Amino acid sequence: MKRKWMHRAASILILALALSLAWLCNALFGNPISRMLAERTARRHLAQEYAGTDYEIERIGYSFKDSNYHAFIRSPSSADTEFTLYITMRGRLRLDTYDDVLSGFNTALRLEHAYRELADAVFEDPAFPYNCHIAFGTLEVYPRALIRDPNVKDVPDYAIVQDELVIDGEYDIRELGRQAGHLIIYTEQDEVDAQRAAEIMLDMKARFDEAEIPFAAMDFTLWRPKNKEGKRPKGEISVAHFPYDAIYAEEMRSRVEEAHRALEAYYAEMDAQKQLEQ
Repeated sequence: MKRKWMHRAASILILALALSLAWLCNALFGNPISRMLAERTARRHLAQEYAGTDYEIERIGYSFKDSNYHAFIRSPSSADTEFTLYITMRGRLRLDTYDDVLSGFNTALRLEHAYRELADAVFEDPAFPYNCHIAFGTLEVYPRALIRDPNVKDVPDYAIVQDELVIDGEYDIRELGRQAGHLIIYTEQDEVDAQRAAEIMLDMKARFDEAEIPFAAMDFTLWRPKNKEGKRPKGEISVAHFPYDAIYAEEMRSRVEEAHRALEAYYAEMDAQKQLEQ
């Protein structure tokens, strides 16, 4: 009797372990039936909402992060037409991101990537002499609603209006860079002061001018190397949205000092507002 009870208990334990493993595998990797339902839902949605287009399912993948299947849709004839359908395990459409196409978001991403590649040509040049922890170029592009929102404080006045971008439009990336190109640079030196920051910023501008890669503004931070404890000493010099036209030799140090003080004051104001809201 005891042996029979132990055998039954062992069987129950094995079954529980098997069910737990199956549940875990389903949560992490999905299952064939749910994938089939997702594909059927995706095809039905394309037929109903996008009839007459050349949109096609590029692939379908499962994400354990949201427990949904993601159907990636693209158009062979449109570089900017890519969107995703989020579908539950039961085959219910949860989200269609086609608005990324209509809003100009995808177009902005394409242009941003092109400008970043231009900037990388300078930063990744073997002759580039600086040890940069962060160094890239970006295009400042924002939806009109954010630009007009008085509560959004960090939209630069040189930003491109995303809503005005043309889907699959051909643009001169260098001209966009001249209008809204933004360089983000963090580098370290043993010598950290406004004069050294000014010298490096002037050299950065010269390198981009030589490469014929325009930009509108530069974020620049000069800090000291980390010490033996892995901590970075205080006393960095930082400027934000420093205009291209303001990067010239005459009194450059004074403009860097002024911009650094203005940025510190801005951060102090933001910290004060956060404390009031808490």
